[in-house]
Amino acid sequence: MTEDLGRLIALLDGETTDIAEGAKYDLIDAGSHVIEPLAAAVGSLEPFGQLSAIEIFEHFGDPTAGPALIGLLDSDACTVREWSADALGRLGVREAVPALRDAYRRQRLTGEPPDWSEPVAIRRALTVLGARREVVPPATAALRADDGSHPDSWPSARLADVIDDLADHDQVVLYFQLWRVVPAGTYWERHEVLDSVLDLTRPWRQVVEDARETALIEADAFVPRPELFATVEWIDHADL
Repeated sequence: MTEDLGRLIALLDGETTDIAEGAKYDLIDAGSHVIEPLAAAVGSLEPFGQLSAIEIFEHFGDPTAGPALIGLLDSDACTVREWSADALGRLGVREAVPALRDAYRRQRLTGEPPDWSEPVAIRRALTVLGARREVVPPATAALRADDGSHPDSWPSARLADVIDDLADHDQVVLYFQLWRVVPAGTYWERHEVLDSVLDLTRPWRQVVEDARETALIEADAFVPRPELFATVEWIDHADL
């Protein structure tokens, strides 16, 4: 590790976010040869520095950062674990599958809901890496669209049909998000969310129906528009 790279990596733990952000972009400008020294040092960084390192790894798209990212799945910081899982999927690090499965089992043992961002990221990574089968019923697959930012999205006017199709195939709809797609870009759009928690101890079919009811009520609370698309998160019984 050269002295300059070592100094920039240390600054990812800078006293202010401006210092850390500046170091991140300086490391990116330095080129892909920063990956090896950054991977060697990332375990000693504080969480914010580790998040910046993950962004650098993703920027270069180099799977050689895989072992370092796998190590971060054991972080005490949930956001670091989440971002690491997401990066492992994006970078196609197949050797991460056993560690991701272990991370998912640990996360499930905490009792936290399956719709939290960390388990969502781990499931998506396992799916991308071919280690998890996502159940996509035929009608849901046929209605799928690409809003330009999300390859897996659905026209808002057909969201209720997708919710019903998933539930009819024993899938629990955890939540959906709305995105407004206009020439200027894609923007998240707020919608009414019910203050309800799924009881996953109930029989699976009942959980499916509880989730269907909640999702349909939320879907009925907004007016579909041609520029409005939905992304949907759901799980199969095997995910528990």
